[in-house]
Amino acid sequence: PFKDMIEGMRMDLSKSRYMNFDELYLYCYYVAGTVGLMSVPVMGIAPDSKATTESVYNAALALGIANQLTNILRDVGE
Repeated sequence: PFKDMIEGMRMDLSKSRYMNFDELYLYCYYVAGTVGLMSVPVMGIAPDSKATTESVYNAALALGIANQLTNILRDVGE
């Protein structure tokens, strides 16, 4: 995920407008979804958790993307 995050930062230098949701989603994955993925090993998964490792990573990815979309929406009004 770290290399993907760097790729997203590179995209941000040259592109500021995304023409469709797929492009925007990819950008959000690169700059924030990757942060969610990298946070799982740091925070860990509770030993008594019934969640699968895959579901935890999927949730972390979704949370990162949702946070980035929220940040973008907040910036629209400024």
